[in-house]
Amino acid sequence: MHQEKSKSFVKSALLLSVGGLLAKLLGAFYRIPLTNMIGSYGMGLYQLVFPPYILVLTLACFGMQSAISKLTAENLQMGNYSKTKALFLTGLKVLGATGILGTLVLMLFSRAIAQGQGNVDTTVYFGAVAPSVLFVAMQVVFKGYFQARLKMLPSALTAVFEQLIKLIIGLGSAYLFMPDVKMAVLGMVLGISISEFVSLTILVVWFFVAKKKENLPQSSLKVVGVGKELFMLALPVAAGGFVMQLSQVIDSAMVVNLVTVGNATSLYGLWSGPVNSMLGLPVSLASGVAMTALPKMSKDNVSSHQESNKTYSLAMRLSFTIALPCSLGLIILSRPILSLLYGGLSPQEIEVSARLLSLSGLAVLFQVMLMTQVSVLQAYSKPYVSTTILASGVVVKAVVNLVLLPNAQINIYGSAISETICYLFACAFAIIYTTSKLKLRFDVTETVLKPLACTLAMTLLITLFCVFKSEFVFSSLGTILLVALSGVVYFGLLIAWGKPKVEQKEIRHEPTI
Repeated sequence: MHQEKSKSFVKSALLLSVGGLLAKLLGAFYRIPLTNMIGSYGMGLYQLVFPPYILVLTLACFGMQSAISKLTAENLQMGNYSKTKALFLTGLKVLGATGILGTLVLMLFSRAIAQGQGNVDTTVYFGAVAPSVLFVAMQVVFKGYFQARLKMLPSALTAVFEQLIKLIIGLGSAYLFMPDVKMAVLGMVLGISISEFVSLTILVVWFFVAKKKENLPQSSLKVVGVGKELFMLALPVAAGGFVMQLSQVIDSAMVVNLVTVGNATSLYGLWSGPVNSMLGLPVSLASGVAMTALPKMSKDNVSSHQESNKTYSLAMRLSFTIALPCSLGLIILSRPILSLLYGGLSPQEIEVSARLLSLSGLAVLFQVMLMTQVSVLQAYSKPYVSTTILASGVVVKAVVNLVLLPNAQINIYGSAISETICYLFACAFAIIYTTSKLKLRFDVTETVLKPLACTLAMTLLITLFCVFKSEFVFSSLGTILLVALSGVVYFGLLIAWGKPKVEQKEIRHEPTI
């Protein structure tokens, strides 16, 4: 039975991860020709839109996806089908209202937001992206519904479709309007709203098709108090999301206003564009683990702590196994990867981007592990703890930024350093809490030592190629082949070492963390 549950968990996580990875790959490859077409200043304008937009989006969605997913999963496990219906309908009403409010906020305060960022050229972009707040807010209800049932295909497919639409509209706008960079960026931003509308349409159609096939017992029981329950759970989740997005807004404003060397907007475009695109790929690949862990552990926790601990151990193992080699790979191969993908950038811009990517590579590992920990805390009804942890990390990041960004010798690199320190601090804080307070354990040998040994072997291979075959590594074909070979070596060593013992009756406690 546990073997089947583990396979179901891995399958669901893998489906979401592959969908997220494909979406990120499309986004990354979309940014490659886009950056080459509109330049670092154009990318800076485009990227300046996202921190305020995501901040408003976070407030509008209010942490509801996690709340709906958790409560629905628990009530499905207990057979409370009438309550699952009430949760869905309440979510539609609440998020419809907050989505409309968020759209109006972006429209009405667009100029004030742009002025606060230090670049009024972005004013019109906030009005163009505003409708997508409503579309995304409504998507949250449907994604929470599917996620609670461990049906991850709708979310995975819509993520891919969104990026395809953004790619087509974005590149089309750049082709049509350049060298008018402002009009080109406006078309790209409008593409966001169009893509989110299409995604919402797909989810609604999928929901009604799935609903016809779902044979749940009907009940005339009227459920009350669902709104309050959702609100109480969603509030701290929303607060945590708000804190992280506020951090991005502050980060963008700090870079534009505190960096004293070069064009601050262009430097921010490099950091938030090519560099963050690369950092986002492994995070998206591993994000499916965290998203699947929330409903799975919510169900397990209803049954027994032992089942929940098994899921936790498996989730941590998958997260670390995916994130560690990606982190070290990005650190070592930052320059050849960026040269391959962003050949339109100048040598100086490639050099700056490569240093930023190397400095922030380890942030991938800590961010992925933190995502899993946050899902665990939410599954255990400890969202206020996760919010406190995230807020603490953001404070650390802001302090480091204040110290490093004005320093002419460090300037933009302070953002990469503060990013790594932020996630390291928050990840360590979260693991200590889940271990000491929730009594959750994972096997250090299976989770950390095996992937670490395999990653070090992979890293040694990459280093040897960089030292003795540097010309090959920096060629386009060489970079692609080396990345592929490194992946084969890493996973080959993992398989050769032996299958992780995820099916054992009890989790070993020595060594544990």
